[in-house]
Amino acid sequence: MRKFFLGFIVFLFHIIAIQAQDNAQNADKLNHQAEAAFNKVRLNTNRDSLTIYRAVVNGVNWSIKCDEYDRMPNRKGKVKVRFEEENFLRLHTLYPMLIDAGLFLTKSSYTRQEGFDALELYLTIRNHKLVSEISDESGIAAYYLAFNYLKIRNFENADRYADLAMQYEETSQQAAEVKAECMREQMTTADDSLKYIAVVSKLYETQPANEKYFSWIMKFYQNPSHKFNLENFVDYQLVNNTNSIVPWILKGEIASQAGRWDEAIEAYKVAEAIDASSIPVAYNIGVCMNMKGILVRNDVFARKQKSEMASDNEFMTIFADARNYLERVKAKDPRRNKVDWVTPLYMDYIVLGDTIKAKELELLINKFKN
Repeated sequence: MRKFFLGFIVFLFHIIAIQAQDNAQNADKLNHQAEAAFNKVRLNTNRDSLTIYRAVVNGVNWSIKCDEYDRMPNRKGKVKVRFEEENFLRLHTLYPMLIDAGLFLTKSSYTRQEGFDALELYLTIRNHKLVSEISDESGIAAYYLAFNYLKIRNFENADRYADLAMQYEETSQQAAEVKAECMREQMTTADDSLKYIAVVSKLYETQPANEKYFSWIMKFYQNPSHKFNLENFVDYQLVNNTNSIVPWILKGEIASQAGRWDEAIEAYKVAEAIDASSIPVAYNIGVCMNMKGILVRNDVFARKQKSEMASDNEFMTIFADARNYLERVKAKDPRRNKVDWVTPLYMDYIVLGDTIKAKELELLINKFKN
């Protein structure tokens, strides 16, 4: 029995010695592979982007695995790190490139999984001591994972990575959009629908000028039922979110689409009182006033033809008010980055007889046509 025990101990030490030797050999081999991949990226003699980005991923993988074997004990049971500096230098160049590699590789269905692997590798080793000092772009990596998983309709992974991306300020908004789209694609019950519209409404509240969010809400309500009716939704929001600009903007949109110009103007004015800096709101007030002015002008002309009492002042004052709003919009958004105020303001100048200012805008109108 004693001989057997001693034999087992000798055998065990032999196995440990072989394992220690294998650890060292693996570290040597991986260091050589990682250096070759790093040189391929660093020298960039190959113009094939696919080859370069694959080298980035391999270089990171092999450097991490090299470090892992390098920190395993030798035959004497001691850890003698040999490649820490090489791994550190390689990773400080290659690790940030993993995101670019992921973006490139996910563009093609042929390499899409490699792209996912590259972005997931970035997140997996984020806390590794050799990359911990590098600027953290985990939010970006997580967002692109969420975005690309959404594209292939893998909603579970898309939602999971969107949750992670939402923890980072620079990607929180885009990640919330991904979550909203995941919810929309998976709506099956009334409860799902309520959760979806709550998320989209919150997004719209943060950016009321964002046409995408508004279109999502409108699409949700495009087939209204007794349960999901846009006007009922807005009325509910007005009761429960009195100081929110969103329901007032929606109320204005609904009224303007129905041609109820006074109601639209009133709603937009309340929205403006809540947030006077909103350029689209001021623009909408001006446009709605123009539309109301056209109706009143037509009514005045019709009454005049019947020899009834009517004054041009009935509509001229409306167009003057519209001009004032649109001139404020012009001052705030001179390059028309948010709204195109030229045509409605031009109409005001024509109606009001301000030919000098109208001619100034004609140049912009003609330029736009050309």
